[in-house]
Amino acid sequence: MMYTFVMSKKELSQAPFKKRNYYDISDTGIGYFLAIIAPYVVMVLVLIFMGIASSQSGMQPDQMQNTLAYEIVSCFIAPVGFCVLFFGFNKARKISFKAANLKPNIKVWDFVMCFVAAIICLFGMQYFIGGIDHLLVEGGYELSTVSLPMDNVGWLILAIVLMAVLPAVFEELIFRGIILNGLRSKMGDVAAIFLSAAMFAFMHGSVQQLIYQFALGVVIAWMVVRTGSLISGMIIHFLNNAMVLILGYIDLHYGGLTMSYNAWQWVICVVLVLVAAALLFVIEKFYFKHKNHEIAEKNQQNDEKTDENLSKEAKTQQDLKAKPYPILLWISIGVSVVLCLINTLNSFGAL
Repeated sequence: MMYTFVMSKKELSQAPFKKRNYYDISDTGIGYFLAIIAPYVVMVLVLIFMGIASSQSGMQPDQMQNTLAYEIVSCFIAPVGFCVLFFGFNKARKISFKAANLKPNIKVWDFVMCFVAAIICLFGMQYFIGGIDHLLVEGGYELSTVSLPMDNVGWLILAIVLMAVLPAVFEELIFRGIILNGLRSKMGDVAAIFLSAAMFAFMHGSVQQLIYQFALGVVIAWMVVRTGSLISGMIIHFLNNAMVLILGYIDLHYGGLTMSYNAWQWVICVVLVLVAAALLFVIEKFYFKHKNHEIAEKNQQNDEKTDENLSKEAKTQQDLKAKPYPILLWISIGVSVVLCLINTLNSFGAL
């Protein structure tokens, strides 16, 4: 008789578990910590494999690390680490992939704005960042370069796949999927955009990339928030990396894209940055303001959600904002800053 009222343990284990469809601030702390160490873990595994392969082939490990095969494999290290991290993280934390806002049905004009924002960001800042690189070199800094050869279009296409397509997908799943959405559950959109961009910049572990990766992170996070789709971040990320590689290929084979950085050229660099910022402000002020107005009107006409559902949603958001900042988040940020400092000192030859 009691069986009709109480489920057996076997039935309970077979009962479907409802995954949560959001990230919280604790997910951001754990996700960022794992994002820092994941590439290093994959790198260690690759080095172990290369050590075994070198012992069997008779080559020295340092000789094998200088081969083209190793350079190609090294391009997979970070994307593979982030791929395993994203899917493993969601599985372990019982989170639905919907939490990342991976909505493929992005509107045409939003798609166009992604292209416009990527072009504005790159061409508005490339000469300014080039000037920063010039100053770093003057100070004895050893710049990092593309590890793959750029002898022909075939190598360029391979570089785009390895350094534009893969990072655009898997870095966005982590930084604008887990980290940004987790921050938004605790703080306002503006604070979440800038903090996630700073975390994204420090993750790259290089003062050479710090300024531009921060600016790019802000633009990507802003577009993801405004469009409501992680796809927009992937588009901008891909376009940026691809255009950088293409411009590098053009400069290598045809030249004409470098500056000598005298006083007037620095003025041009600053003006281009200001123009880029102004153009992005115009997009925010006019395009997204109009878009947000349309969404508000549509929501007023949509009565599908009941008052009970709205109150539950409001309570969930209130509970998420009440969660304390995890200590792991601050530890992870501190670790990323220290690693960036160590890499910087190493590039200056101080270590």
